[in-house]
Amino acid sequence: MLEDIPDILAAVLPLLTAFCGWAAARLTRSRKEEKALRDGVKGLLRAKVIDLGLHYIQEKAVPPYGVETLRSCYDPYMALGDGDPSVTHIMKKCESLPVCTGRE
Repeated sequence: MLEDIPDILAAVLPLLTAFCGWAAARLTRSRKEEKALRDGVKGLLRAKVIDLGLHYIQEKAVPPYGVETLRSCYDPYMALGDGDPSVTHIMKKCESLPVCTGRE
């Protein structure tokens, strides 16, 4: 039985090495995919805050749901890190706009 150990190790070691290589490659790919998804979502959130915010600034008023909608995009955007100061400026400007009721 003890004399079989070198043969068993010789058979198992390449499989273990191959598995470790596969696992390392999978982990690296997962990190790249996660970063790509994170960057994509962050870009979409940023674009939405800018688009809506500039629209409300141009209108010089924000609807009742407007700030809530902006906040639901802005907060996750900031939580993803490295927030653009211009996005924060737009958000603060929108928060200071009067709320329009839709009635004239």
